[in-house]
Amino acid sequence: MRKTLMLGLALVLALAMGLGLAACGEEEETTTTGAPTTVAPETTTTAAPETTTTAAPETTTTSVAAQEPIVLKYATTFVETESGGKIIQHFCDAVEEATAGAVTFDVYFGGTLGNNMEELGLVSSGSVDMISLGHPPFADQLPLLNFPMWAPPDAQGAIDYFNHLVFENPETSVLIQEEAARNNVIYLGFTAGGGNVFIAKEPFETLADLVGRKFGAGGSIPAFEALGYTVVQTFPPDTYENLSRGVIEATQMGFVPTVNLKWYEICKYYKFDGTYAAGNAFTVNLDTWAKLTPETQQIMKDVAKETEAFSLQLDATDTEAAIKMLTEAGVEVGRLTDEDIAKWWDLLFTVSADDCMTRAEKLGIVDDMTAVLKAAAAFTNVTWPAQ
Repeated sequence: MRKTLMLGLALVLALAMGLGLAACGEEEETTTTGAPTTVAPETTTTAAPETTTTAAPETTTTSVAAQEPIVLKYATTFVETESGGKIIQHFCDAVEEATAGAVTFDVYFGGTLGNNMEELGLVSSGSVDMISLGHPPFADQLPLLNFPMWAPPDAQGAIDYFNHLVFENPETSVLIQEEAARNNVIYLGFTAGGGNVFIAKEPFETLADLVGRKFGAGGSIPAFEALGYTVVQTFPPDTYENLSRGVIEATQMGFVPTVNLKWYEICKYYKFDGTYAAGNAFTVNLDTWAKLTPETQQIMKDVAKETEAFSLQLDATDTEAAIKMLTEAGVEVGRLTDEDIAKWWDLLFTVSADDCMTRAEKLGIVDDMTAVLKAAAAFTNVTWPAQ
């Protein structure tokens, strides 16, 4: 009996110890299993880096996109005090402000780095970063950009004409921008060049009134000859003397330049001819352009657009002041009749287009030039080719 009792106690003790061991095993297993779930720091640590990692690339991306400080070398033949110089300074100041000083400019005014025949080479080669391109001297390198350069009916119309062909028209914009890229440049926008005038020493009302007078011209001679004029070839530097000596009696030129050159001292009769100039494209070297972030590139395009408006206002102000000065000096300032304006633009466009096509044949780009001229004619309401 005692033996039996002792055996029973042993079994109970063994069972109790087994249950205790089992309980210890369950407690350790629960602790081990619950640790990843319940240890908040690990969960927080895991979440925090994810949040930080998500935020960090955004900060890094912004940092990468932020423009590295860069100084652009800008060359121009304009001097600071003339309209072209003021327009360039306005553009540079606006870009510097909009980029918070990340982009700054060293502007070399007055042809310090090269004359107007050297500007394209300077920017194409990267010797300078930007120029205000006076494109007519580069007709062989930029034939498609050298479409008829004047346009009616006003200064805004001339700007719109250039923007349409270079940036907006689906066909011509591609052709002209590809031509620019081949010269390692890109255009950002254009500026107003002001109105053109016929001027004479003696009174006239219509274009026909100038027939029989010695007419000075440096270009577009076939257009003047088509008006029946006796053309004497003369260029701006010689015009004042030729007018004063009677070599010529009348001429045609941009209005503001005639005032700056004081031709009004001899010619007292002015008529605006309804055509206006535009050009002097903000032109950037493509390698320089690639160093600018997309945000900076957009800023420069936006500023170029705003500077177009500035140039139009500046032209209007300068023109108004010049007309006032001429009137006070006894000069008669008027405008050709609508009929004469239409006739003159048709002749001027036709002669310019003929020059463009002659050049295109030489360069082997007849189809491209034809596309540009057709778009130019349509925009300015000219029938071309003439029927």
